[in-house]
Amino acid sequence: MSEGVHWFLPINPASHAEHMPADWRTREDATEVWEAIGRSQPIDRWCLRTGFRTMKSGDVIWAYLSKRQELCAVGRVRRTAFEVDGVEADPAEVRGDNEGGWYVYVDWDESRTAELCRYPIPRAVFGQVPMSVGRVGEALKAVLSRGLSSWPTKPQFCSG
Repeated sequence: MSEGVHWFLPINPASHAEHMPADWRTREDATEVWEAIGRSQPIDRWCLRTGFRTMKSGDVIWAYLSKRQELCAVGRVRRTAFEVDGVEADPAEVRGDNEGGWYVYVDWDESRTAELCRYPIPRAVFGQVPMSVGRVGEALKAVLSRGLSSWPTKPQFCSG
């Protein structure tokens, strides 16, 4: 999963609080946290404020849980789309109050995401603090890709 551009997708679990387990901030395994987010919204569709002009189909995307400060899912960009009220539109043709927005559709790698949820990658491993959707640097991309190469066993960057 090392080829192509890698992106961070920051997700705030607190935005999905009504679906979260009571111990979502402290539990080691992020599986229930990821599943709760999926109950709160479509897990494969995310609003983009940045990156939508350069993000391409096939790019790698990493879900970063901001309050937990860890990576818990990985997948590939299926496509980006400009939508108004849930309907795809041409941004050049949109007029009036319906401004619309950009979205990324992600095909999450189920087996790798399950492993990442069991053994989330703490921010201490990659050092970057993703505040918005953004590219993963080349050095960090190499670290993350090395860890992925050990799947389906425990990733190399995990302790314990």
